[in-house]
Amino acid sequence: MPVLQINGIGLHYEESGNRDHPTIVFAHSLIWGASVFTELLTEIAKDARLLTVDLHGHGLSGYREGMTLDEMAEDCYGLLKALMVGKITWLGCGIGGMIGMRLALAHPDALDSLVLIATSARPDPSTTKASALHLWKMFRDGHRQDIADSAMKLFFAPRTYQSRPELIANCRQELVRTSDARGMFAAALAAFNRSDLSSELHRIKARTLVLAGREDPAATPAQADFIASQIPGAQFKIVDEASQLAAIEKPLEVARLVREFLSE
Repeated sequence: MPVLQINGIGLHYEESGNRDHPTIVFAHSLIWGASVFTELLTEIAKDARLLTVDLHGHGLSGYREGMTLDEMAEDCYGLLKALMVGKITWLGCGIGGMIGMRLALAHPDALDSLVLIATSARPDPSTTKASALHLWKMFRDGHRQDIADSAMKLFFAPRTYQSRPELIANCRQELVRTSDARGMFAAALAAFNRSDLSSELHRIKARTLVLAGREDPAATPAQADFIASQIPGAQFKIVDEASQLAAIEKPLEVARLVREFLSE
C-alpha cells in the first residue's frame, strides 16, 4: 500500500481511474475513511482519475500530537507535489473540506476546483464543542459501544434510518470496531481548535461547489450558504433527507451534483 513520508508524517493514498482524465482528490470526514464512501467514489471515478487520501490519524496514515489544520493542509500539499498530479479538484467532506479551504487559500495554483461537503469555515460554538469533545474522549478511551447510538444520530438523518437500515448497521459496526482512535482524536482536536476563515474566504480563486445535508445539525445549510456567499462565484446546493454524511446517505445525488458542477 503506497505511503509517502511528507514532513515527517506517513500519508497513505490510493489511485484509481484513467490517468488521462482530470484528477479528483477525495478527503474524507472524521472517523469515516474512504471505504464507506464507496458508492460515491465509484460514480465519480467514471469521469476522473481518483486519488483518495487517508487523512492524519486515519487508516494507514500517521499523525502528530497537537497538529493544526494548517499543518495538515501543508502535508496534503506536499503529497500532491510529490505525486506531480498538476491542478486538481479537491473534494472534501467535513474535516476534508476544512483542509480544502486552507489548501485553496495557501496554494491557489494547486486547485482548479473545490467541492465542500458538510463542512464549516467558522469555529464551533462553545456549547457544541464541549458536548462533541465529551463524545470524542469516550470514543478515544474505548467506550465506543456506549456512544455509538448517540453519535450515529448526529451523522444520519431520520429518513436514512427508515430507508437504509443496512447502511446504519454497517457504519455503526465500523465505528464500534475502530481499533485505535488516538490518531482520529488528534485530528478531531485540530478541527475543534480551527481558526475562523470568515474574513479570508473571498480570497479563494478555485471554482467552488458547497453542499449541505438539509438536516445536518453541525455543518448546517446556513453555514454552507455563508461559505458559498463569501467565495466569488461559488454554487450552493442542499441535499434533502440527509445530514452530516450526505455523501454516504445520498451518493448518487451528490455524485450527480458534483459531475454537473465539474462539467460546466
